[in-house]
Amino acid sequence: EKDIGGSEVGHLTMGAGKILPQGPTRIKQEMSSGRFFKGEALNRLIDHCVQGGGVLHLLGLLSDGNVHSHISHFDAIIDYAAQRGVSRLFVHALLDGRDVPYQSALDYVQPLQARLARIEREHPGWVYGIASGGGREVITMDRDQNWEKVRRGWAVHVRGEEGEAVADPVQAILRCRQERPDCVDQDLTPFVVVRDGKPVGPMRDGDALIFMNFRGDRAIEFTRAMVEDNFAGFDRGQRPQVLFAGMMLYDEDTDMPPLRLMAPASVANPFGRRILELGLRQFRLAETQKYAHVTFFFNGGYREPLDKTLETYVLIPSDKIDSFAAAPSMKALEIGRKAVELIGDGSYDFGLINFANTDMVGHTGNLGAAIRATEAVDRALAMIVGAIERADGLLIVTADHGNAEEMISLNPKTGKREPNTRHSINPVPLILFDPRYAGAADYVLRPNTAAQPNRLSMLAATNFILLGRLPPEDLDPSLFQFS
Repeated sequence: EKDIGGSEVGHLTMGAGKILPQGPTRIKQEMSSGRFFKGEALNRLIDHCVQGGGVLHLLGLLSDGNVHSHISHFDAIIDYAAQRGVSRLFVHALLDGRDVPYQSALDYVQPLQARLARIEREHPGWVYGIASGGGREVITMDRDQNWEKVRRGWAVHVRGEEGEAVADPVQAILRCRQERPDCVDQDLTPFVVVRDGKPVGPMRDGDALIFMNFRGDRAIEFTRAMVEDNFAGFDRGQRPQVLFAGMMLYDEDTDMPPLRLMAPASVANPFGRRILELGLRQFRLAETQKYAHVTFFFNGGYREPLDKTLETYVLIPSDKIDSFAAAPSMKALEIGRKAVELIGDGSYDFGLINFANTDMVGHTGNLGAAIRATEAVDRALAMIVGAIERADGLLIVTADHGNAEEMISLNPKTGKREPNTRHSINPVPLILFDPRYAGAADYVLRPNTAAQPNRLSMLAATNFILLGRLPPEDLDPSLFQFS
C-alpha cells in the first residue's frame, strides 16, 4: 500500500488473479537475507573484474521510485563490490523526476557521490565515481524503438561521447536547471564526466556492466544493443567486449538478457491461458507504449499468442515524438475504432484494451495536456460503450494505477505547488457497464475490509463469473457477490 503502482505490476496482477511478490519486493527480500550476494551471475561479474582488472559499470535509473529501479540496490551492490575487492567502479546515472518529485535528482546523486568518495578514501588508489548520465526521457530508457534515443545513451555511457563534458554531475544538473528552471529531471541534458579532457568511464574490453533496472520494458532495447551480435537498431561502431547482466529477465520470449542477477517471477497459469483452455476467443489491443502490458505482462511473461486461432493481438503504433503533451490524444481514437470493429465481429468472448493517454501524458506534468488526454479517452470510451450495447456484452473500466488525477503536488521542503509527474497511491475506480442492468440487486460488491481489501487481483475471478464460468479456486475472490 505504501508503494506506488505501475503498469507492469498492475497488468501482471490482473492476469495472475492473485497477489505475487514483485521485482522490487523479491530483490529486497533476497538482499535482506543475504541470498542475493551469493548469486552466481553477480559473483561471475565481480570475479571477472577482480581477476581480470576490468571496471564494473552500474547503469540504471537513480531514484527510489521503485517502478524501474531503487537507489538502495545501487548502494548494496557498490558496497558488495568494494568488499569483494573491485578497485574500479563507475555509475552511469539515468535521472528520474517522473516516479519521484520532478526536480529531485540531487537527492540521489549527492548521497551516492558521498558513498563512492568514502570508498575511495578507505582504499587509496581505487577509483569509484559517476561517469555519465542524463534524463531518462532523453537517453537509454526507450520502449518504442526510438533507436536514436538508445543510440544517444550508447554514445554517452559506452563511448563517453556526445554528452555535455563536466567535471561533476551536480554541475550538469544545476546548469540545466539554470538554463531551464522548470526542467523535469527526466529531460536533463546528457553529460559525460571528464578529467584532463578525457571521459573517466567509457566501457572497454574486459569490463562488466550491470543494468540495474528491474523492469524490462525500458531496459530491453539498450540490452539488445549490448548483447546482440546482429543488432540493427543503429551503428554501434566498435562494440567493446563487456560482460553484461540485467537485474532481472527483461523479455522471456527472447530470453533477454542471457545473464541476470535475479531469476524471474512467473505465473504458471495466467487468465489468458486459462480461458484458452476453455476454448474462449480473446483479443488484446493497445498502442506501442502499452502493448507489452496487455501481452507480456498480462500473460505473466510470454509475449506471443499461444493459440493464434483463439487469440488476436493488435498493436497501434504510437507517435514518435519527444513529449506526448504535444499530442495528448495519442492513439485513443484509433484504438476506439479498432475496438468497435473487434467487438462488432461477434466472435470474441473477452477483450483487453489499454489507453495509454492519462499515464503517458500525466508523466509530462502538463495539466492542460492531461485534461485533453482524458477527454480523448472519454470520446473513445463512448465508442466502445456503444459497441458493447449493440453486442449485448459487458464492460469493465478500471486502471492499473493512478497518475493524471493528481497533477499538482506540494513540495514538502518549500511548500510550493509544483507539477506532479509520478504515479499516485490513490485507489483506482472500477466501473461495470451492463446494458441489461435492472437495479442494485443484480450486482452486490463484496465488502471492502482492511483484512481483505478489494484489489486488482480480484478481476480475474470477476471476469470468469461475467463470462458465465466458475472461477478456479486458487484465484483471489470476485469483486462481486452473485446469487
